[in-house]
Amino acid sequence: MASSSNISWDWEGRYLKAKVLYSRAGLATQILVIDDEEQVFLIDSGDGVLRDLVSLPNKLYEKISGILCSHGHFDHIGGVFSLLGFLRMINRTKELPLLFPSGVTEIEGIIRTFKESYVDSIPFEIKCHNSEMILGKVKITPFPVQHRGSIIGGEELPSIPAVGYIIEKEKERILYTGDTGYFDGLEAIINNVDFALIEGTYEEKQTPFHLSVIEAEKLGKIAKNYKIIHKRDY
Repeated sequence: MASSSNISWDWEGRYLKAKVLYSRAGLATQILVIDDEEQVFLIDSGDGVLRDLVSLPNKLYEKISGILCSHGHFDHIGGVFSLLGFLRMINRTKELPLLFPSGVTEIEGIIRTFKESYVDSIPFEIKCHNSEMILGKVKITPFPVQHRGSIIGGEELPSIPAVGYIIEKEKERILYTGDTGYFDGLEAIINNVDFALIEGTYEEKQTPFHLSVIEAEKLGKIAKNYKIIHKRDY
């Protein structure tokens, strides 16, 4: 991983590294994961993701091997269109895997609009996936989480397609909860992973569809290492 050694990583393992580029609830979340062969994975792509990526050394954006989207809320996919446009501009030709839960109409709409806008001038294929994906020696496994619509006070809104992800290489695992409340089985999923990125939206429990910081810390302690993200501080 020599060319990425001057990046300040949030966690470094033997095969995988992770960096939270930005994460604030209701604004944007984007997380970078890279393996020892410099495959680059982008987890969620909120507003400003392109600016975050181009500020990194060694043009890592040219090495994006897959984009993972946890759900369709704007603070997690708000930068997808601009990122696709940028990759078109720099003439990316390699196929781009895009993984997201089945039924996320927001992402489907972005992809459809992008293709309609540029018709025959997109030099790369967008390959959509809705289930486990293997890229090289890296396995990416989504798992369903507990989330709902994003209107403040809109507790009556229905659940939405939403997932977390486990990225694994040679039994080394990074986990991202995505946006979720606590549910039965979440502890078992997080238990003993090498690095867990856990949302902790509120200081105290306010909704069954987001974790509090207290819940996030409790869950983090059953992983080997963890970082709390997605805090709402406005």
